[in-house]
Amino acid sequence: MTGHENAVPLALPQTDTPAETGQLRFFLLIGALYFTQGLPMGLSMEAVPVLMRQGGASMDVIALVPLAGLPWIIKFLWAPVVDNHWKAGLGRRRSWIAPMQVILAACLVALAFLPLEGRGLSFAVVALALGSIASATQDTATDGLAAEQLAGRGLAYANALQIGGMMAGFMVGGGGVLMIADTLGQQGVFLLLALFPALTVGLALSWREPPRPAAARDGDRARLADTFRRPGIRLLLALAFIYGGAHAGGLSVSKIFLVDQGWSNQDTGLVATFSGFVMLLVGCPLGSALTARNRWLAMAAGMALAAISFVLWSLLAGGILPAGWSSVLLAIGVLSVASGFIAVSAATIIMAFGGAGKQAGTDGTVLQSANVLGEMAIAGLVVWVVGRAGYGLTFAGAALLLVLALLFVSRAARAIHLTR
Repeated sequence: MTGHENAVPLALPQTDTPAETGQLRFFLLIGALYFTQGLPMGLSMEAVPVLMRQGGASMDVIALVPLAGLPWIIKFLWAPVVDNHWKAGLGRRRSWIAPMQVILAACLVALAFLPLEGRGLSFAVVALALGSIASATQDTATDGLAAEQLAGRGLAYANALQIGGMMAGFMVGGGGVLMIADTLGQQGVFLLLALFPALTVGLALSWREPPRPAAARDGDRARLADTFRRPGIRLLLALAFIYGGAHAGGLSVSKIFLVDQGWSNQDTGLVATFSGFVMLLVGCPLGSALTARNRWLAMAAGMALAAISFVLWSLLAGGILPAGWSSVLLAIGVLSVASGFIAVSAATIIMAFGGAGKQAGTDGTVLQSANVLGEMAIAGLVVWVVGRAGYGLTFAGAALLLVLALLFVSRAARAIHLTR
């Protein structure tokens, strides 16, 4: 595994690059944007279905709410539009970031006053879907901005903010909303959430976007077809499809395993919350530090740790280890640290790939869409396999597949040369 990217600077050398204070402001903006992008996902996956059910909504309607995440899978279809059209006075990326944040804030304000029951329910679902579309569209612009303006260690830091920020937003929009809903009420909760994108609009408009890198100023328009012609794209598509599967599949099936072991919903929820905090506070920072030194090594280390975690889960399933708090927290903790390593390193590789081309937003979005699709598919596949092979064999098989994935990472490291 090569480490040639280690010498690449924090940001691209250009006359308009801000000083250290400006770089700190830039990273603050990036972190805030990723945080707000996680809010609609947490709302649609966790909080809103619960609030709707409390209001008497039918399960048929509630089942449609998670479809608000669909834009994150198909956003590659309009990614070239984000790359190709902008207002010169605002900047290529701010032209999309600021309006999408305004739309998200407006959708959250609408959800504050739309009833989550009866005839107003359909309008609430539409508002949630529009907020998700705005966030997914903004993600293309945000990733493009980071890919164009950063390199080397800067990409590693930005992607730690990406993974950590979106997870924090997901947790606030999901469990956080449920924790304060009874105290603040529907209006109070959603108006409070709307403050986050509203404040981020001000942060984005107060920051001066540097000009596009010279490599991207040749007048070419972004095209999806050009993404699929780039060398190494097939390997990266495969990598993007599988890299989130360890966390998504492991977290989904481990919670079901605990339920089958007789754990209460509250205790299972505490384990899930612990997992999120470990990934956010340990996995992402350590993954960022290692990714800054060598991206491929960080990914390999993450997959090795994930394999160790699944070995621990297989021992729990086989009764060799007792399924008590200490063993469960150890197994889920190792998986969460591994997930932070894998997510930060993979996102950095994807962003470096996008930034090395002429259509960073489009190229990165195609790979991210493959990642979201892979997470959904692998999470469902693992649960399906458990129903037929049992927990022990499934966890052991996952550990073996991750060891094989290490060989894939080694091949990708030799075949894909990233200069950023």
